[in-house]
Amino acid sequence: MLEQDIHQINDAAAGEDLPGLSGESMLTVLWRFKWLLVIFTAVGLGVGYWVYQRKPTTYMASSKLMFRSDKPLILNSQTGVMEGGIPSGNIMQSVITSDSIMASVAQDPALTLLPSMTGKSVAQIAATIRSGVRFQTITNAADSRDRMIASLSFEGGDPALCVAAVNVMSAAISDHFDAERESQLDNLGKLVNQAYNDLLPKYEELVEEYHEFQENSPLKWDKDRQVINPHRERQLRLQAEREDLESEAMKYERELKTADLIRQQNPDPIMVAQMIGGSAGLGDPNRFSEIQSPMAANVLGLGDDLELERLGVEQQLVPLETERAELISQFGDNHPQVVSITSKIENIRRRLNELESQKAARQAQLRAEIKTTDINTLRLKERQERASSFVAAYMGGLAQRLTVLQEDMRELDQKIATEEALADQLHKAENTDKAFNRKMDFLKGMLDELDQRIEELDLANTNGGIVVEPLLNTGNAYVTGPDLKKDLILFGMLGLGLSGLMAMLFEAGAKMFRSAEEIQKELRLPVLSHIPLDESRVQQGKTVMDKELSRLDPKLSVVHRPYSSSAEAIRGIRTALFFDRRAYDSKVFQITSPLPGDGKSTIAANIGCSIAQSGKKVLLIDLDLRSPRMSLRFNLQSDVGLTNVLNGEMSPGAAVHETPIENLDIMACGPLPANPAEALTIAELSDVFDWARANYDFVIVDTPPLLMVSDPAVVTTYVDAAMLVMRIRRRCKPNAKESVAMLRSAGVRIVGVVVNKIDEVSGSASYKASASGSYQSIGYGYGDKYRQRYQKEANATDTYIVKGKSDEAPTVVAPPDVSPTLITGSTNAESTPDESYSSR
Repeated sequence: MLEQDIHQINDAAAGEDLPGLSGESMLTVLWRFKWLLVIFTAVGLGVGYWVYQRKPTTYMASSKLMFRSDKPLILNSQTGVMEGGIPSGNIMQSVITSDSIMASVAQDPALTLLPSMTGKSVAQIAATIRSGVRFQTITNAADSRDRMIASLSFEGGDPALCVAAVNVMSAAISDHFDAERESQLDNLGKLVNQAYNDLLPKYEELVEEYHEFQENSPLKWDKDRQVINPHRERQLRLQAEREDLESEAMKYERELKTADLIRQQNPDPIMVAQMIGGSAGLGDPNRFSEIQSPMAANVLGLGDDLELERLGVEQQLVPLETERAELISQFGDNHPQVVSITSKIENIRRRLNELESQKAARQAQLRAEIKTTDINTLRLKERQERASSFVAAYMGGLAQRLTVLQEDMRELDQKIATEEALADQLHKAENTDKAFNRKMDFLKGMLDELDQRIEELDLANTNGGIVVEPLLNTGNAYVTGPDLKKDLILFGMLGLGLSGLMAMLFEAGAKMFRSAEEIQKELRLPVLSHIPLDESRVQQGKTVMDKELSRLDPKLSVVHRPYSSSAEAIRGIRTALFFDRRAYDSKVFQITSPLPGDGKSTIAANIGCSIAQSGKKVLLIDLDLRSPRMSLRFNLQSDVGLTNVLNGEMSPGAAVHETPIENLDIMACGPLPANPAEALTIAELSDVFDWARANYDFVIVDTPPLLMVSDPAVVTTYVDAAMLVMRIRRRCKPNAKESVAMLRSAGVRIVGVVVNKIDEVSGSASYKASASGSYQSIGYGYGDKYRQRYQKEANATDTYIVKGKSDEAPTVVAPPDVSPTLITGSTNAESTPDESYSSR
């Protein structure tokens, strides 16, 4: 499971943040700087007590006043504004502190004769009173509309002044409202009376002019004084009569049109007469079917049964024909009802035709028998003539009636036009009447409003407006300050707030990691282990029995303290490397750090010892050519090592040092080179790594800090994976981010992060950012304290130059007081060391 988690977190470096990680809360940050909170809070309390000691004693006197309005709260119907009652508390506050009241108070002898006010001007006394007076309402508008209770108080350093100020202010407020009421009533009364006196003559003059207009005008007025135009009245009456005649004429036109339509659609005059007579209500429509001669009666008697049936069918046909004619006149021939009735009429006519055929056959038979004349023909002709005369008379009567109605309507139109012209002539008089009424209504309304105002003024004079009544007499002044509790709380809170702000600033300036989760989130890398602070005390007599092992550096905790927490943490790193080896077939691991002092060399040495203890064959290569530490950690010779191999002086196997720990070999730096950056760029270094891969299970490479020199970036081309060692200290977050970015830009896979010395938090950063954003070396190289310490401990100098394999011997750069000497092997070109190194 650990291997799976490590690989998942390592693969997350492709660009996705790890889920479930969040920053610290503000309370956590404040608790981290609790010492700052305690200091600033204590300082704030001290300042609060100091301020309290220097504040003068203050006193306060107070009284309660009731403001009562005898003028009820009413709604003005003209303006829609509520009038009367008591103003709001804010308005009262402004009135009480106004210049008029303050000037009256400042001139009162009760104040000017006080010792504390002696020698002060009226303006100074007014300013003192205004600064100390307090007015606060106790009731609000919801309690009462016509009453308000308020507290009037004064706070100052003189108790006598406090009492006198409250008393004088109460009297001045009452006098102010009395004077204000009298002034307002007087001014308003004058304005109202003046307006009334100006409007009344105008109204009376206008009434007289209107009466004169009524006497000379042709208009009339009803009992409600509404104007009447007589010609307009007659015009409306004639229009009503014409509408009645027009309605009657339309009725006759419709009847005439119906009769004409029936005559056109039916060729039989008898049928037309029956239909017209039935629809117009002119009597029995069958009166044209009566028998007129005895001869016809004798012939008709031959088919009485058929005749009776035919008459019954014709009675059904007549109302249908009448209804069809009316529908055609209203809706036309294609209306569904017209089509339906037409179909019924055709069926009835077919039946009539059948009856006629049967009757004709029977009569023919009878005529043949009695040999008589055709009486039916004579009777039919007689009936048709009578029917035609009836239809013509009926339609002629309708036409004559219609002509009379149309003539009457033409006469009415002429009368209406005449009355309309006469009514229009009186329109100007009507407008004049309306103008008179508007003016009189306006003036009458103004006079009524003025009458109401006069009544209100009389009521105000009677009730007295706003009256101020004291509810609580002013007692002796009492002490109100200074308040120690208030000052301590105020300045204590200020100190606490300032300390919180400083804590936030310190936290923002520190730029430190606060948890493993934060490291994983920011760097997108797993935290392989946390190495606790190691006190470097060898446990003699418990685990280290070999004298050779006892001479190793005490910081090798896996050797000297195998059961310590730091040794367990190293073994956790070893497990992570084993998992990485299984997943990616990695052999060569680079150990580096952002800055010097992170403990990368110690971690690399302990990892090598721990892997060797597991039975794996391990080679530790010290590629920190500026400040090598492996020879010191394992008590080895410092004059034989990697630089000799790079110059071709010996083979890699000859440069390897055996250690007292089984399966662990060391390839130390060798002679300290004067050109460490150039030494890592020669081709022979690749041969060294190829040899190491072929002969060892694990190769651990110790390289310089990433942010100080460019050496680690060069080494990344030879390794399979890298591991970053860091300490939690100020600005460690941007340093770690920059280091990880450099490794990723070099293309190397990062196994994870090891957090070293987690109990120690440094208070200062070891480098700073320049204006261009790059890192400037502070001396990690020639002449720095690490390099000088190594030279002192190993008794070495930095005069050795690495140039690779050649037939010539290398040049030795000696100090100014030492002559240069040659070491075996040289290059074809001369090289000079870097006298002042600046990291990239």
